[in-house]
Amino acid sequence: MAVPDKFTGFNLIQPNYKHLGDHGIRADILVPQSPHTGKRPVIVRFHGGGLMAGDSMMLEWFPNWLLELAKKHGAIIVSPNHRLLPEATSLELFDDIEDFWTWLHSSTMTSLLASQPTPSEIDLGHILTVGDSAGGLICICLTLAHPNEIRAAIALYPVVDIASPHFTEKRSIPIFGEIFPEEPVTQHLAQMKPGDIVSGALAPARLPLMLSAIQHGYLHKFYDRDTEADPRRELRYPFKRLDQPGARLPRGGISLLHGIQDSLVPVDESEKFVAKAREIFKGQPGGDKISLTLRDGEHGFDTDAHLDSWLGEAIQVAVESWLE
Repeated sequence: MAVPDKFTGFNLIQPNYKHLGDHGIRADILVPQSPHTGKRPVIVRFHGGGLMAGDSMMLEWFPNWLLELAKKHGAIIVSPNHRLLPEATSLELFDDIEDFWTWLHSSTMTSLLASQPTPSEIDLGHILTVGDSAGGLICICLTLAHPNEIRAAIALYPVVDIASPHFTEKRSIPIFGEIFPEEPVTQHLAQMKPGDIVSGALAPARLPLMLSAIQHGYLHKFYDRDTEADPRRELRYPFKRLDQPGARLPRGGISLLHGIQDSLVPVDESEKFVAKAREIFKGQPGGDKISLTLRDGEHGFDTDAHLDSWLGEAIQVAVESWLE
């Protein structure tokens, strides 16, 4: 694949980190073309899409500030896809994320970077996780699962509580100023076949499905399907992870950013999560680095922001912890 103009200044590598039969699940790796001495720090980035849509190469959702951050510090961005709901279960989705995490730390990844025309070496001691929307959910869950291996996390308008009424009940208020019909969900479910696998969908594919599912309270149903007997089911919920005995944070904590007028993921989700996390981790490493930055804006308000704006200040603590 030719490197899109948005990724000018990066080399793009697109391996599959996992195979399910003939279906490969892709990770996109962006390596800055600028010279770098020593190992490169890592940004692990998870895309949004309500767990039902989106792709790691969806340019409209790839934030400018993240590319600027990687260039500034010579960091490698690794952005994986994963199986999507409702074809997959949420447990299968998180299996993909853990398999990706294992692959990231494997000799396969090391050899892949070393074999490029401009060889690079990855610094797994300096990992920053980043995710927006549903990717923010994955980012937080992975960060709480691996607090000793991740330096800090940045979650933007994350879906931290799929069990809340925002996602379990039909909404009467518009999303992005529109009431979405239920038909995209019912039609999709009617056309699904057993064994279907989807692990990436560029816009506009599946966006009507995602918006309809959230409007009509299907997201939680899809998320909880076939999980009842699995002991890991609670670990898919960030609030439940906070209640786990021995729960820990990375030393750089978690920085959340949220738009006050967000109609897709209401801002009170982040407010409640930060309040609970501060209570749980008070006096512990990283407990003083839990932040919430609120700004006027809708869902995705950061996409066109730049690193030298208010956003750079909002993530400064996380970035410093990542690099120290």
